[in-house]
Amino acid sequence: MTEPKAEISPKVADLQASLSALDEMPVHERVQVAMLLASCYLEYAAFEMALDQGAEDVSEIIHMAARLDMASRRVSDRAAFAKAAQNLRKM
Repeated sequence: MTEPKAEISPKVADLQASLSALDEMPVHERVQVAMLLASCYLEYAAFEMALDQGAEDVSEIIHMAARLDMASRRVSDRAAFAKAAQNLRKM
């Protein structure tokens, strides 16, 4: 994964530690958690933008966050379905 080009203070986030923690998770969990984290960051950004940005820009960020959240739920649902199907095959 590529790291953001903008400088991020270590006080805000240790991105490398977060990415390493994600790498230790099973793939389906890794994808879902990464998408949920991205959604949370986007929601936070939209809230902060609302103070001095136009409504169109803010709503676009909120929409992106919502789409990521929905996609994360689909990934989770598919993983749960695949696991249930695998368990049925074992019977």
